[in-house]
Amino acid sequence: MKGVVVFLALFGSAFSQVSRSQPHDGLEVELRTNSAEVRITDEVTVTVFFRSPEREITIWNFLEWGAPAGLYLKVLDSTGREVRNSFAPFLHPLPPDPTGKDALLSIGGRVFAGFDSQIEVKALFPKPGRYTIKCLYSPPLSRNYFQGHTMWGKEDGPIESAEISVTVDE
Repeated sequence: MKGVVVFLALFGSAFSQVSRSQPHDGLEVELRTNSAEVRITDEVTVTVFFRSPEREITIWNFLEWGAPAGLYLKVLDSTGREVRNSFAPFLHPLPPDPTGKDALLSIGGRVFAGFDSQIEVKALFPKPGRYTIKCLYSPPLSRNYFQGHTMWGKEDGPIESAEISVTVDE
């Protein structure tokens, strides 16, 4: 696990775009891309980090895009309207073990969690232009889903990262 965290930290330092959410009772969502300018035929790397610098927070250890994990990537055009796109990850996890064994992840201080996604530009952006992207985390499970463990849950409400601008060329 430490190797993955170190790799993500080193890899993330090469990114040109970084966007953090405003802290929401300690939990932050940070969104990064590998480039502010891409071609429609390229792939873009999108990275999501969960941080809690002020205090330790426990989250469900299922970090993926889509409704089952409560993590959405929103694409907005230059007027601020949401863009329909074909980026629709389809992944349904097994229901998590209510005891919390291997299903929870604690982050806080310098400990964080995250993942990278390689996404075809044309799956996110329908045509060349200027866009913004942001991440919305809306946890699907209640705070006390895991028996005897309290985690960041749907009662805590959604958190959005700040927006990142991306220019798409032919």
